[in-house]
Amino acid sequence: MKRSFALTLAAVLLALLVLTGCGKKSDYTFHTDYLPIQLAGSQKWSILDVNTGEVLARDAFDSAPSAVVADMFYVQNANGTYDYYNVGAPTQRVNQESYGSATPFSDNGLAVASLRGGPLMVIDSKCQVVKELPRTVAQCSMFNRNRAAYQTDDGLWGYIDERGDTVIPARYATANAFLHSDMAVVVEAGQPSDSVANFTVIDKQGRELFHASTADYRIIQPYYVSGVLPVVKGDSIVCLGAEGNEVPNPNDNHQAVDRAGYQDYSRTAAGLFIVVKDKKMGLVDHENNVLIAPKWIRLADVTADRYVAMADSVCQLVDRQGNAVGNARFVHVHGSIETTLAARGFIDTSLAAAAMLLLIGPDQCCGASPTTTLMDMNSALEGSPEEHRGHNALMSQQGPFVIQYMFNNDIASAPSADAPAEYNYGARVMASTITLNVAHCGLKTEQELVEKLASALGTRGFVLEGNDVFVSEAGPALALGYDHGLVRLYYYMNRSYAQPLPHHPRQ
Repeated sequence: MKRSFALTLAAVLLALLVLTGCGKKSDYTFHTDYLPIQLAGSQKWSILDVNTGEVLARDAFDSAPSAVVADMFYVQNANGTYDYYNVGAPTQRVNQESYGSATPFSDNGLAVASLRGGPLMVIDSKCQVVKELPRTVAQCSMFNRNRAAYQTDDGLWGYIDERGDTVIPARYATANAFLHSDMAVVVEAGQPSDSVANFTVIDKQGRELFHASTADYRIIQPYYVSGVLPVVKGDSIVCLGAEGNEVPNPNDNHQAVDRAGYQDYSRTAAGLFIVVKDKKMGLVDHENNVLIAPKWIRLADVTADRYVAMADSVCQLVDRQGNAVGNARFVHVHGSIETTLAARGFIDTSLAAAAMLLLIGPDQCCGASPTTTLMDMNSALEGSPEEHRGHNALMSQQGPFVIQYMFNNDIASAPSADAPAEYNYGARVMASTITLNVAHCGLKTEQELVEKLASALGTRGFVLEGNDVFVSEAGPALALGYDHGLVRLYYYMNRSYAQPLPHHPRQ
């Protein structure tokens, strides 16, 4: 199964850690002094001051707040809408009317949001409108280095500045963030959707710095770090500079750590190394001087001088020497940017239905058929087998649709708890799901979309069996439904497993 060259901003930033710089601010993606946490023994969410360890807004929220950037964060309500808050008054919402779609704030104190049924808007930290974007703008990213990527109805991407003005017109098939530098990777429009594509690096004014091809350089992550773009050339990782020339890796300082023979290690944004020894994690510098002895089940950097350390499924905040910061004990922490895009508050349900139907056929859904195994989809695997241990689903994103493939066995498993995990390449795809979030749109959008999908399924080889369950002569079946703003299509490789989905409207 070919995986297309999809450097979409939504996918790239799906799991970005929001980190601050207690050292150099540029070391980390965003500046934040706070983390949303769920305290041990609580089902609600609080805010943790990572400098002092003090707990703010204790048990104030039913759902996880977004990452806190520029002292601002949002919380999604039960009905799918969003409200913004400021840590200065963390339980008092800033906006008057709840938003249907929203991005996190950025360091420049701006976000992008839309009201239900309304266009996208750039807003400031008081939730006042800086500028209303044209109604042809379908979605827009959060700001990075005073630039936000936007997509128009024709599917092309461009960039706006902090005033909401277009600085780079929508002319690219893919546009990625100006994340760590004033350079971004884009893909020219009009190229075939296959595994090889030409890409371009541009600056913040839209000047094209150089062009390259994924046939020569396979991109690992489509943004510059420390002034270089890491890529795969043949079997090696090399770095490209601002002019596309191969340059030394400025972060190639792990020799002493490598020689120490740790089971695993990873470099933090501040240039230190989280190491694994005897299945426990610790922290060393680039010369392998031990800062935090390996004794934690998990260790993750929040800032250059603050770390979340886990022992016995309970976390605490520690400094670079491993000393406790405050006395908060928590079981969950939400320090990531999960949604970087805000969508316009209305969609054309006919176009959305047509786009979703292109993903399915009488014997396949999103490229997976009843005979598809994990081996057929191995190019979609990311990370180590251990990271997939105990999970039976793979996630991906195709445009606005979230795709999930569910297998009849765990993706990775091990014969014993002490043995390393291995991929179960023989696991077969049992079902696929396609999900579209329309909670930012009018209240009847999901009903209209499901009705249009149902009326058109005959053209894709399906016959209604009842309760929005459809069967194909080829064997598979699918079900349609929606749940508080999420439209779902479940595609069952074996029709005997098909069952109706709920139809839960928003209030």
